[in-house]
Amino acid sequence: MRQKRQYQESNGGENEKFLTTSEIAQILRVHQRTVQRWISSNHLKAIKVGPKIFRVRKQDFDEFLEGQNQGCQEKSEA
Repeated sequence: MRQKRQYQESNGGENEKFLTTSEIAQILRVHQRTVQRWISSNHLKAIKVGPKIFRVRKQDFDEFLEGQNQGCQEKSEA
């Protein structure tokens, strides 16, 4: 645990935190399969860590959310 914390602090801390597809689904209140579709369609960047296992950097998740917010604002302004 101590090594993980030291690694995070030396490599950007919170930006190097990884989220699972399940965690993202819970945060956004969508199905896990929806998150997997976003990954497979390259809307959400992810790192493959196993045959069917993906992890998303928190920074990439935040950028995804910002992009979604901008898209919603552009639609409402039109």
